[in-house]
Amino acid sequence: MLDLSERNLNRTIIALAWPAILENLLRTSVYIVDSIFVGQLGTLAFAAVGQSSMVLFTVVFTFFGVGVATGAIVARNLGRGDRGAAGKAAGQGILLGTGVGALLAVAGILWGEWLLAGLGTDLEVIDAASGYMYLVFLFSPVQMYMYIASGILRSAGDTKTPMWSTGIMNVFNIVGDWVLIFGIGPFPEMGIEGAALATGLSYLVGAAVLSAKLFAPLPIHVPLFSMFRIDLDILRTLFRISLPNIGEQVVLQGAYFMFMWMVTGLGTTALAAHFMAIRVEMISFMPVFGLSMAVSTVVGQSLGAGRPEIAELAVRRSARIGLFSMGALCLVFIGVPGLFVSMFSPTPDVYALSVLCVRLAALELPTSALLMIYGGAMRGAGDTLSPMLISLFGAIFLRIGVIYLLVVLWGGGLPGVWLGTAIDWGIRTIIGYVLFRRGRWKKVNL
Repeated sequence: MLDLSERNLNRTIIALAWPAILENLLRTSVYIVDSIFVGQLGTLAFAAVGQSSMVLFTVVFTFFGVGVATGAIVARNLGRGDRGAAGKAAGQGILLGTGVGALLAVAGILWGEWLLAGLGTDLEVIDAASGYMYLVFLFSPVQMYMYIASGILRSAGDTKTPMWSTGIMNVFNIVGDWVLIFGIGPFPEMGIEGAALATGLSYLVGAAVLSAKLFAPLPIHVPLFSMFRIDLDILRTLFRISLPNIGEQVVLQGAYFMFMWMVTGLGTTALAAHFMAIRVEMISFMPVFGLSMAVSTVVGQSLGAGRPEIAELAVRRSARIGLFSMGALCLVFIGVPGLFVSMFSPTPDVYALSVLCVRLAALELPTSALLMIYGGAMRGAGDTLSPMLISLFGAIFLRIGVIYLLVVLWGGGLPGVWLGTAIDWGIRTIIGYVLFRRGRWKKVNL
């Protein structure tokens, strides 16, 4: 049980947030390290890995709603002091999530190339990307397990174990990339496929570390039988909470595919520059991801303990911290964007375009901070409907509509894509604030 006193609330938020920030930074580093190593193989290889990662992330992330629902139920039960119910819910969440992951692995292997082709990807990029994508999709059940297991531990107030597991996973991935991509020592030179295999094996290592803590007596004991014995009541609750989140992701990712269709049409140079800017932007999101995870846990346990006023106070304080941190990063992105882009060994034309996109990305950092924190609070309370409505409006009228206007009709090119994204974040943040103030999230029954 967390310390939910008003006096120590900032300390509780920061204690939960800093390991989650490092965890997210380390998790993102897996793909950044892949990109750095693969970038040495040329622009085509970089574009292939970026496009494959985007497809994988889009498909798998769609079903992360299972983890959101599991975490919300676990936090609410722990807030009530019912560890037994929390453990059973965690087991059912793992059962459902890994089952979904297995289905995604099959679907990705069967239809992955079709998804790439549907984006208008060049045939040479598809040929280079297919092997990488198949291997990474093969490990999607492990990726789902890691996401759900990490969320369960965070909902119980343990953000350090997910951090350590991701750190160990990173070390394994760095070594694996080096030896498998370039064929160091007795290992074969696998190129792009070597990066995929190293990433998949590193997820197995991270999952093993999480399992050691997940099935221990504290902070939450997950009975092994709960992962193999179906409990229809818990599964119904999981479906009820997760379906709006899955619907939100279907809308968002569907819009993202149309968004990427527009980016892909700008050519391989623009595609590579776009993915480099995204990698840099992902680093900037880490502090707010951590705060969002922390506020989800505090909100869930506060509502379970019957203290909604503490939940709302935690959101307000987290929003202030998020604005400060993202405001500082905004200045860094405007001032020295080339410092980050140069990590990926770009060609001069890719470098110049990517630097411009990073500067434009700075415009969206403050508003994205607020929206992620409001969204994390609502999901932590089990209100997955409100974020879905925000995403539905944003995807149709902003992410697709505004960017189509700027890029296709007005010929704004890749800078138009990033300017449209900043407009999207800003308007959705205003809507998110209005829904947060209405307080529906405080009244959700779990």
